[in-house]
Amino acid sequence: MANERWNLNTTSDLTAEPGTPVGLVNQPRTAAQHLADRPSDYGEQVVPPKPLWYLDKAGEPHSLGVNEPHQFLLFWRSNVGDMAADLDDSYYMGVTGLQGVGVAGHRVTINTTGEVHQPGGESSATISGFWDKSDPEDPVWTPIEPETAYTVTVAAHNQAGEFGPESDELTVTTPAVGYDRQQLTLPPRPPNDLDFAAPLPVITTAGGGGIQLRWTTVPNVTKYEIFDNPTPGTTDGMDSSRPGLSSRDVKLGEVNQPSAGTPTVTFTTPAYTTPRRRFALKVRAVRTNSYGTAYSEFSPPLRGALPASTVAPGTPGAPSLTVSPVVGGQVQLTISPPTINGSNGAPEYYAVYDGTRQVAVVNSPLGAAPHVTLQYTAAQTYSFTVAAGNSSGVSAPSSALTGTVPTPAVPGAPTAVAVTNVTTTGMTVNWAAPAGANPPVTSYKVYDGSTVKATVTAPAATTNLTGYSAETAYSIQVAAVNGTGEGSKSSPAVTGTTPAT
Repeated sequence: MANERWNLNTTSDLTAEPGTPVGLVNQPRTAAQHLADRPSDYGEQVVPPKPLWYLDKAGEPHSLGVNEPHQFLLFWRSNVGDMAADLDDSYYMGVTGLQGVGVAGHRVTINTTGEVHQPGGESSATISGFWDKSDPEDPVWTPIEPETAYTVTVAAHNQAGEFGPESDELTVTTPAVGYDRQQLTLPPRPPNDLDFAAPLPVITTAGGGGIQLRWTTVPNVTKYEIFDNPTPGTTDGMDSSRPGLSSRDVKLGEVNQPSAGTPTVTFTTPAYTTPRRRFALKVRAVRTNSYGTAYSEFSPPLRGALPASTVAPGTPGAPSLTVSPVVGGQVQLTISPPTINGSNGAPEYYAVYDGTRQVAVVNSPLGAAPHVTLQYTAAQTYSFTVAAGNSSGVSAPSSALTGTVPTPAVPGAPTAVAVTNVTTTGMTVNWAAPAGANPPVTSYKVYDGSTVKATVTAPAATTNLTGYSAETAYSIQVAAVNGTGEGSKSSPAVTGTTPAT
């Protein structure tokens, strides 16, 4: 095979080119050799180099931003070398390339004791104020003032929080407030580095209970607010009265910033008692000072669901009729939830029985009073019980609620019919509704003898009759009407004569 040329029509191995020694002179390096050749700092994050300000035509550092009385704009370069200024444009920005690679954020230092942090690889910042850390234990938010010179440097850091060298100093001078400038009192910028630390929320009780949260403290804030959305994935739109919140966000509580030196914050939610209830917890930081109140962004939501109940449910309370009597064959039941305690878990569903026949199953949040509406025929008897169930079993049934669906009938006669304010041309008629109408009364007919003088829509029980003349006899009766028909007239008739003119 030595010196054999490669033949695509064969499966021979090429071991050497013609005229060269048999075998490979330079053997390929193995994976172990490659690993052994790696430097000792292989894989470590690179500390970002010194950021550079842009240069004007004279070669002097320049922020290239617009200075206003109460803020100024900065631009710089990270991870790139010096760039000469364009001869035709003093605002030459250059080609930044991959200058943000490996940069997790920047620290802008103002007047040596002030700081503003910019997360991410952005190489620009609008400075409206800074934290003056002359006293590190009590930083003071200091707004940018007009007609003031500020000395600025910037340094970049990597994901490990290691800062590179500071940039050269840059002097920025804000202009005076002019006729076209509105002097603003700007609130402090909200912190945006809210992070959750281990452990993730855990269920603290076997049968449902509070969820414990823990997160790292955010510098220079006053307190934290904790919210839950009990129906994750739904919002029903933003709540205009609560900026940053949806109509389904429920505030669970708040916790004050711990004392200096405490690295973490903990919070335990109120007890959750409904098994398999979903939650979406989120936290935001709040800072309140003389400039007002500022809020951070919300933390990423912590989503999950409570476990199924681990104990059998207790017996629910007996149901009761919410409408009496039953109207049009519709039986409406209200279920009273059972008590939850150390031996009785929360129900996940309720099963309604008529005798031994299951007639309804309803899922309902704990604490609500679930309703069940059943359509029955006239004169049908019933014997309702309800049982609560969850993943561990089913409770004993409630005590029975028995009855008979009434047969629809015309209403009885109205009572207490009275005639008042009689004049030569008319009168006022009042009455009381008949009791126990099923279906309920929908209207009334007011008679004078056999003539219907007025039809009144229930529940009104009064009307004014007109069209009479002086010295005219009248005989007033009232009849009630429902979905079945018209009932009997009131008795006896109220009689009388209109006065003479």
